[in-house]
Amino acid sequence: MRSSSYLSTSQTAQMLGLSVGTVQRMVESGALKAYTTEGGHRRILASSIRNYCQARGVPSQLPLAPAASACIIHHGNMPAPLQQALRTLPLIELVSHPLELAGIGEDCPAFLIDAHVTWLDWPDLQRPQSLSPTARFVVYNSADLSPGQQERLARHAQLYPGDISAELVTGFLLGLGQPLTPGSPTGETH
Repeated sequence: MRSSSYLSTSQTAQMLGLSVGTVQRMVESGALKAYTTEGGHRRILASSIRNYCQARGVPSQLPLAPAASACIIHHGNMPAPLQQALRTLPLIELVSHPLELAGIGEDCPAFLIDAHVTWLDWPDLQRPQSLSPTARFVVYNSADLSPGQQERLARHAQLYPGDISAELVTGFLLGLGQPLTPGSPTGETH
């Protein structure tokens, strides 16, 4: 999860000129989308704050995030070195919680999805496909699925039997023709 994707309750209150209690009530009523951390703290989705401000004609101090080149939906136990390597790639959004999908736009051209994610709408990928109907989908760790699940998923996605790696993502983005940022591991010139 990128830290710029979420704000604390107090950050949101300060930005909107409201009390923390009012922001908490807005989350409880559904006016703002948030999730609660294991420690009991609310993290409010930045795009939810932007939408709230736009609907009320209030200027938002949040910068618009660029569209992701790929959204990687993982089970949350991804090793830290791999997460760090993936975050160095340009415009990659790592998602490990269903609420984080709310910040992904229709213009995201690719989703790489771990077959071990239990909260997705298997086997037809309804939730990610509803976010971006024209996106390409890859399900990695697909060898861990039953043959029947693999057959159903193959109608909607490419299947990759192994685990994700920075090289897999880089190759996939290159195959999509996504621009690579100079100086990134994928944009180096030799």
